[in-house]
Amino acid sequence: MSAKVYYYPSTGRANAVRLALSAANIPFEDVYPRSGFPPSEEDKAKWREIGGNITTNIPMLEMPDGKVYTQSSAIIRAIGRMGNLFPPNHGTDIEIMYTTEKLIEDAADLRNESYKSYLVWGAPQSACDAFIESVLPKHLGNFERQVEESNGDYFVGDSLTLVDVVCYDAIVNYGSFRVPGILDGFPKLQAWKGRVEEDKGIKKYLSSREYARLYKFGPESLGKPSNFRVNH
Repeated sequence: MSAKVYYYPSTGRANAVRLALSAANIPFEDVYPRSGFPPSEEDKAKWREIGGNITTNIPMLEMPDGKVYTQSSAIIRAIGRMGNLFPPNHGTDIEIMYTTEKLIEDAADLRNESYKSYLVWGAPQSACDAFIESVLPKHLGNFERQVEESNGDYFVGDSLTLVDVVCYDAIVNYGSFRVPGILDGFPKLQAWKGRVEEDKGIKKYLSSREYARLYKFGPESLGKPSNFRVNH
């Protein structure tokens, strides 16, 4: 049996969950609301029944044994434990613990800034332009610095960890998908992105039909044409 990821047929908040499951080699299937988006009251009632929260339940992960996890950041950390994705000594070395949690929060900061610039959700064009011209480059510069300062090919060491999964989601899903070409100005980050995408589990997922079918926010979400690309 496979785990079940409850969310919409888009990347969004569930993308990091799917990537973490893939990196951990935990089989899963997507379960979408029958009513589409926005979800019906029936779908939301079903999610409450499964997840138990009377507020937000998705993204939601249901394991084959019936165990259910809600709240995306908590789900991702749970998968990290299941799949041994945390850096070695994360539980005992305060510096490794700090670096891990700090980078996960850096990813959350970028994601939160990105949410302020979706034209379809009411953001003004000025906010979209600012995201392209200053907000995103500032955050990517911060990630570039940290991957360059790390002691290996990844953010924490020489092997892919949960940190890389979470940062990849923020940098790509909320960054370079929306602003194509932006990573050309950050060569260390571009090289790191390539290494993440070569992970066996992630590579398999990114080439899957299931991933190809997901809706991904592109330049249109910033009020730009689909062929928009920044030049360096």
